[in-house]
Amino acid sequence: MAKNGSNLLEAKAEIARRDYESASTLVEEEIKALRANTPNLPFEKTKLAEVEINKFFYEGKAVDRIMIVLRSNGCQHYKTNGGCSMCAHLNGAPLTEKITHQNYVEQWNSVLDGSFLEGEKRDFSLNDFPVVCVYNLGSLLNSEEIQVETVKYIFGTLNAYKGVRKVIIESRAEYVKDEILAAIKEVYDGVVEVGIGVESTDFMVRELCHHKAIEDTVILTEAVDTLHKYGMKALAYVNFKPVFLTEKEAIDDAIKTSVDCFRKFHFDAVSVEPTSLQENSLANYMYELGLYRVPWLWSLRDIIHGIYDEIDSLKLDIRLGGYFDEEVLSGSQGAGFADRNEIFPHMTSSNCSHCTNEFVDAIKQFNMTYDVRDLDLVKPCKHCYKLWQETKKIKDSRSITERIHDILGKE
Repeated sequence: MAKNGSNLLEAKAEIARRDYESASTLVEEEIKALRANTPNLPFEKTKLAEVEINKFFYEGKAVDRIMIVLRSNGCQHYKTNGGCSMCAHLNGAPLTEKITHQNYVEQWNSVLDGSFLEGEKRDFSLNDFPVVCVYNLGSLLNSEEIQVETVKYIFGTLNAYKGVRKVIIESRAEYVKDEILAAIKEVYDGVVEVGIGVESTDFMVRELCHHKAIEDTVILTEAVDTLHKYGMKALAYVNFKPVFLTEKEAIDDAIKTSVDCFRKFHFDAVSVEPTSLQENSLANYMYELGLYRVPWLWSLRDIIHGIYDEIDSLKLDIRLGGYFDEEVLSGSQGAGFADRNEIFPHMTSSNCSHCTNEFVDAIKQFNMTYDVRDLDLVKPCKHCYKLWQETKKIKDSRSITERIHDILGKE
């Protein structure tokens, strides 16, 4: 009897494995088909993709932050496996040319000397920005995307700007290694924070809904431990509401993932990133089919409260990504989506036309205080609040693999 029971469990496990692999293949094939439409635009390799200024909460007060996006070679996960389901940053990378070390140096030097500025000229110095973000539309710690000598050059020059208190970069977890962190520490002695896309700590959600290619979360533990060994900060990105999830499932997953990031993996900060829509992404494709809606802003309040309900602390570093009062100094956003706005989403999370702007203002305030009471000040909207509440009641009895087969399966 015990043997029969064991055989039954093994058979069920084999069926589940095949269902997962089949669903995973469907997702990746669809993403790669969409990526085939990515235009090969004639980017100038010596010019930055984008530079903007916004406010950021640091050391107890709001400060000016500058975000510098390098025109880069693009994310390796994107090129190899199709990338994540919500992302289309490869829209902003040259597809057939290589950005060399010298190209990157010329881009970066245009920041140092202010020559990147578009429009009316102004006095510019990195010393005016306590927080500097340096992004490459991928992993700044991956030597296949951007050379180690380039990273050292950037950080080496930053070390001369003592007005800069903190530098934020991004990388997938597998590239957070001793060699590259040691190279940075060799030339830079300021605070470094590395943003890592966790998205979800639920395996099925992370791999099928996000298409993240993180098979084992031990890599997150190793990445955070390595960052802390070099005195660096670890920031977790939690993408809220991927494809194939209901609104309530997405809320619950974002809460659990954020709590896991703090408690289990010991990230220093969590940024909840509501899904936005970019061309040539699976999320955008699902939206065009009428099978996906960007998340409701009301849901973000549920998530923040849910995290604090689980972790009784007033000192959590929780951010809501994507909402800033930004001043564009150079690059894609300054020209409009149709012409040059290749990396900027055409739709972000929203409520209705009557209350979205008010809630976005509350998010901006929250991002400068991390105080959930800023979100609570938004009163329920008579036009959409009840609709959102009803949306949260929607359930889907199908498994994630069943949903994927029903939506993406070919006859």
